Amino acid sequence: MKYCLEEPDYKLSPYTGMTKKHWIETCHLFLEGIFSHVKEFQDPIVIPHSGDKVSYPQPDAPEWRYAAEKFEGLARSFLIAAPLLVNEPEAIIASYNLKEYYKNQILASVTPGTNSYLYNLEEIKKSAKEGEHAFQHTCECASLVIGLTISENIIWNHYTEAEKDIIAEYLSEFGHSRTGHHNWRFFNMLILAFLDRHGYQIDKGVMRDHGACILSYYAGDGWYRDGHRFDYYSPWAFHVYGPLWNQWYGYEQEPEMAAKMEEYSNELMDTYPNMFDINAHMIMWGRSSIYRSAASAPLAANLLLRNSTVDRGLARRILSGNLLQFITKEECFVNNIPCLGYYGPYEPLIQSYSCSASPFWIANSFLCLALPDEDEFWTAIEKNGVWENRDVPIEETTLDGPGMNLTNYKETGTVELRCGKVLVKKGDPLLSEYSRLSFNSILPWEVFDFIGPEAMQYSLLYKDKGSTQIPNILLYAGEKNGVLYRKEYFDFEATFQDKASIDLADFPVKNGLIRVDKARIPDKPYILYLGHYGLPVMDTENISIEEREKNGAKAIIAKTQDLQVAMVIYTGFDLLAVKENFSKNPVTDESILIYAESKRDNYYEYRDYVLITAILHKRDNTFWSDEELFPIEQITFEDKEKCGGYGKITVKHSNGIETIIDYEGIEGNLKI
Repeated sequence: MKYCLEEPDYKLSPYTGMTKKHWIETCHLFLEGIFSHVKEFQDPIVIPHSGDKVSYPQPDAPEWRYAAEKFEGLARSFLIAAPLLVNEPEAIIASYNLKEYYKNQILASVTPGTNSYLYNLEEIKKSAKEGEHAFQHTCECASLVIGLTISENIIWNHYTEAEKDIIAEYLSEFGHSRTGHHNWRFFNMLILAFLDRHGYQIDKGVMRDHGACILSYYAGDGWYRDGHRFDYYSPWAFHVYGPLWNQWYGYEQEPEMAAKMEEYSNELMDTYPNMFDINAHMIMWGRSSIYRSAASAPLAANLLLRNSTVDRGLARRILSGNLLQFITKEECFVNNIPCLGYYGPYEPLIQSYSCSASPFWIANSFLCLALPDEDEFWTAIEKNGVWENRDVPIEETTLDGPGMNLTNYKETGTVELRCGKVLVKKGDPLLSEYSRLSFNSILPWEVFDFIGPEAMQYSLLYKDKGSTQIPNILLYAGEKNGVLYRKEYFDFEATFQDKASIDLADFPVKNGLIRVDKARIPDKPYILYLGHYGLPVMDTENISIEEREKNGAKAIIAKTQDLQVAMVIYTGFDLLAVKENFSKNPVTDESILIYAESKRDNYYEYRDYVLITAILHKRDNTFWSDEELFPIEQITFEDKEKCGGYGKITVKHSNGIETIIDYEGIEGNLKI
């Protein structure tokens, strides 16, 4: 099922070979897969359930959830069909006239008595849980109006006035209803804007309230806080729907709000391209990662603004590369559909609000297909942004607003993300998706199992407990002299009192991160683990483990055919080891985890407070030189016992550069 790029144009698109023709081909690929599940012209789009225990509808779900499943199939596939119809108005998919299918199916979906009817709001409420007031239908109504607007001359304008009124009445009910207190505000805004554009009455006070609320979420550096989190919902919701709303409504009727949304989108464009690696691949990070390359959608949406600032050649390069990251992989498709996972199926990634059609939010990036052939987005030569300057080995971007740091490693072509404003309820499955010391574009996170070492995080085991504790709050203290300072607490609930914590200080070198962390764990005895990224094992015969040592520093290298990780311990840890994991990694069933271990038995002893490690990676199979593998030449402590209990720490790199770590003032600068 995977996409095979044929007749690439490397003159126009030197990095991907992708042109508008290839984007249209991907529309056909997706839609052919979707319509392989539509047996008759009048049938709704229902994708077979994957059999997982998380996504909806589960067997005991109320009937409206089954209707929501149909609605996602209709609305999200329409986000792909609508831009295709702009380019091919008479497109045929699986023997169906695409234009006629959606024209008929949309009307049938809001008409009681049809097989496709989706239920109205009052009917849904009858079987809703107590206190439930926001429903998936609101989200899908927003996707529906995006598709109807893109294909306005092909579908909407061909309804009779009576048919338009039926659809508008259905949309208005959800547009004016209660919604979620986060990015969902935009769903209502788009529905109302669509209705207003077509002459239907809306409550403009409701619209204004939603817009004011959306602007209140803005944190700076182009990022909105969604609810209480920072994740891809900022780019793939706020920065897609904002430009659309501006076009449809804001510029004319709420110019002050529209100006802010435009300003914030352009601010995101200043640094957001650095979130993608040398191949324009994204990082697996946060919830809803099943939406995949929707992450690049704000680069297309920015083009809809009156004063767009995104570089067109860079935007197309990232959009195309991000799309190719997934659609060229056979394992990404199950039942001819992008699966509920990242590359292959991966249940730890699935949320309860997702169904089998949900991955088609990937179509947010297909907004670019509504641009005409002559638009500069399609005619500009591809650029690769930060990756074109190889003279600077490391490029860092610190964003105080969302509390994030991006590192672009020119040596490996990877991008690493370190987050500092993270709060997740202890034990919540979302811990795996947010609570990490860093996220890497080529080494996806592994699910936590709470039984020992974990990938890219500390875990704490008290000897009288059966499971480990995982930090569930990461506080941001900012960057100073090239060092990022944060702090994390284990099993945080309502107070920091008596809770174990780690002062975090880290900075990049050529092949990864140096960690200079300070343990602040009051209770004893304990075992503290620190894990590297999990290394996917494709072929057990091509995996090798190597141990090396230099001047007391111990290193382990785990190597596959084209990827390797290495971990070095300098101070604070008692041992360095390797663990085999199964069914934890989103890429392969088997993975290798290098980890360090520190044991403490006695209360109130003055010894090795500071945990110094190197967390390294390579994107090839080459030999590690001593300078690469052991990037620290010397460590100097100010306290006379050389334990780092107080005072500054100076790290002299193998190339002679010195970095000073100073924890003083962290407590007063912590932010969430």
